Amino acid sequence: MSSTLESIMRDRVGAPCLHVPSARFGLYLALRHWFGAGDRVLISPTNCETVLFIALAAGLRPVMAPVSPLDGNIDLPRVDWSGLSGVLTTHLYGQPDRVAGLRAECDRRGLTLIDDAAHAMLTTVDGRPAGTFGTAGVFSLAKHGRAMSGGFLVVADPAALPELVKRRDELLLDGGARGQILGTLRPMLRETIYRTGLVGPMWRALRALGVIEWTGHRCAPREDELRTAVKPPAELAALDYWLKIDLDDWRMRQGPLLERYLRSRFRVIDRERERRLAGVELLRGTPWAARGVREAPPQPLLRVPLMVKDRDEVITRLERHGIVPGFVYDPPLDDYLDFVPAGPTPEIARWWTSHVLPVDPLRAKRVATLLTRLEVRTAVEPGPEA
Repeated sequence: MSSTLESIMRDRVGAPCLHVPSARFGLYLALRHWFGAGDRVLISPTNCETVLFIALAAGLRPVMAPVSPLDGNIDLPRVDWSGLSGVLTTHLYGQPDRVAGLRAECDRRGLTLIDDAAHAMLTTVDGRPAGTFGTAGVFSLAKHGRAMSGGFLVVADPAALPELVKRRDELLLDGGARGQILGTLRPMLRETIYRTGLVGPMWRALRALGVIEWTGHRCAPREDELRTAVKPPAELAALDYWLKIDLDDWRMRQGPLLERYLRSRFRVIDRERERRLAGVELLRGTPWAARGVREAPPQPLLRVPLMVKDRDEVITRLERHGIVPGFVYDPPLDDYLDFVPAGPTPEIARWWTSHVLPVDPLRAKRVATLLTRLEVRTAVEPGPEA
């Protein structure tokens, strides 16, 4: 794995880091290193299901966090701290989680904080990068700059790195020359499609051919199989179906060809930063913007959460106009898997996941125009009793 990429990331976040093929791989390393089997870790139910699957693969007991209707992140004042061993942050769509407060509570209670900044490559909190508030943090290059692979595990204590490097290298798979070439060509093709404005036609063609069956909602959980697969001693190979969602090469060793391409993605991320900020500014002034986006200082978000009525119908209509939203995490994780105990704010979590429309701020003007033309209605925020 690349020391050059690690150097670039270390300079960006000011913390020691480890290059990994994906954020989920880095998260697995962190959870295995800092927690023991059966530990109870707080996770937001509005998260990507791969976060839940990784926690289960690491032998942990996920505890669903209360959800804030402002931004879909953890509602800190409503957390029940009893029996927890640690907390996993959210930074949903790049919106900053309440990391300062979470850090203070974890320090006071002797808990481990893992700062998941997979959505938050460009997010800062009081001038400090998201992802650096925990004992460890993870970043996803795959979700930014259309890189489609790559990530980083950052650590507060450099002394942890040798053991993490050892475990990383033991778990990496060799994708071979074909895997390296495909891993490079896929994002290059995606970038070409993105830049030429062919996203919509390509999406419709793939839907017509049956290649794409769904529009970003959760995959089929295959819960009975999952229960068996996570019984100790759980092996990553047995969990392949659940851990490789949207990223087949999530633990493939990345060679020089792919690493060279990933270095170029940092330039794309930085070049698009101001456009992202401008898109966030535009969308936060619309009637659909989530209250957390409207009330917080603008950040160069990965996606801007808009709260709309009849969200799935809106997505279908947007797709017809060539806009393909993703990052729809519906239903909440505790509704998605029956064996995950329900969180303390189920109605808020359901309201959030069923109404949120995540919008790429680089497409802000077009989406805002379409939503106005389609006369999309704003979802009403649930009351404090929810």
